[in-house]
Amino acid sequence: MSRAFAVVVLVALLSGCAGAGGDGIASSTSSTATLGAGGTASSTAGGGTTEPPRSGEVTPGDRWAIADPTSHGIDPSGLERSRAYAFGKGKNTQGVVVVHRGEIVAEWYADDAGPDSWAASWSMAKSFTSATVGIAMAQGKIRGVDEPMATYLPAWAGSSHKDVTIRDVLQMSSGLGWNEEYDDVESDIVKMVLTQPDELAFALSRPQANEPGKKFSYSSGDTMLLSGLVQNATGRPLADYAKENLLDRIGMQKVEWWRDAAGHTLGYCCFDSTSRDFARLGLLYLRGGRWGDQQVVPEQWVKDSVSPATQAKGEYGYQWWTYDVPGVPADIFAAIGVDEQYIYVIPSLDLVVVRSGTYGKDPGPPVADPNLYMRYPSAGIGQGKGTTPPDDWKTEQFLGPIVEAVKH
Repeated sequence: MSRAFAVVVLVALLSGCAGAGGDGIASSTSSTATLGAGGTASSTAGGGTTEPPRSGEVTPGDRWAIADPTSHGIDPSGLERSRAYAFGKGKNTQGVVVVHRGEIVAEWYADDAGPDSWAASWSMAKSFTSATVGIAMAQGKIRGVDEPMATYLPAWAGSSHKDVTIRDVLQMSSGLGWNEEYDDVESDIVKMVLTQPDELAFALSRPQANEPGKKFSYSSGDTMLLSGLVQNATGRPLADYAKENLLDRIGMQKVEWWRDAAGHTLGYCCFDSTSRDFARLGLLYLRGGRWGDQQVVPEQWVKDSVSPATQAKGEYGYQWWTYDVPGVPADIFAAIGVDEQYIYVIPSLDLVVVRSGTYGKDPGPPVADPNLYMRYPSAGIGQGKGTTPPDDWKTEQFLGPIVEAVKH
């Protein structure tokens, strides 16, 4: 099906529930919030190990520390070039946060947004799901990445899916038949978000099309299976388990993780938070899963997560993107969502950069009822609701000036 036809179908579904219209914003303002000095998160939930923070390391507490970029040796003119690109005409950027050495050194928002504005994740949520799987594994709730998914998904016991491992699903190589084409109204992803009240059951029902572990095929269905994995292994929905064992421990206070009408957390998407709080996940992974004196996510899990799988041709690990960006250090990795949502992490520069697009949040409860797309549309078709993409986006043009400024 053509994109035009798909959009017509989606607009028809959305026409009765869309909010007030609004155009993309092409101007920006800098945050002027006064923040306290960075503290250390003190939560010990989840059984993480404790170790002293590195000397001189700044870890955010409830609030971020904000620093003048020149105090970090950063060239402000490079930051300004990035800001001008991000908030240029048609870019539809809502917020940008630049974190260097654990402190915010630049922060820009559209005129009607600010540090507390809701921002959308789309598929950046996959990286939160991956972190939660790693925590559950460290706690002994899940045996290991080479354990069959069927151990935790009874519907798969003795089926054609019995040899699919947790590693296969984390690396998007489950072998399940899945079409992730957003422009095709007959694709699995479109059917899931438009027609399925129980998205986990839909993902579980996909046929085994290929041998597991052999072929990379990006699939939101695979990540929905990880939501079921965590729920069955821990006895709690993914969102609840993640809140106690991950989000609370790194100070993420403003979060709504959407669920389907059957109550399953949408592990593949729709994790609403703020641009600042998205930067917390980036900082956690930059520091090998450590937050202050707490090892929140196992260090080895972080390393494995951002190590590209062979079948992904160097571009994907455990629900994190690892592809190269021209002009950017090769150790970059990123959480990425549709309509150009990003958490960029560059360990060699001690740098985290978040880009959030324009987002109109539905005022109701975060439940995909009667379906997700009615409540959480993408591609700017929701008339003020959902996310609006930029006309075009080049990561190297946005991130390159920041990298140059930090290297200055």
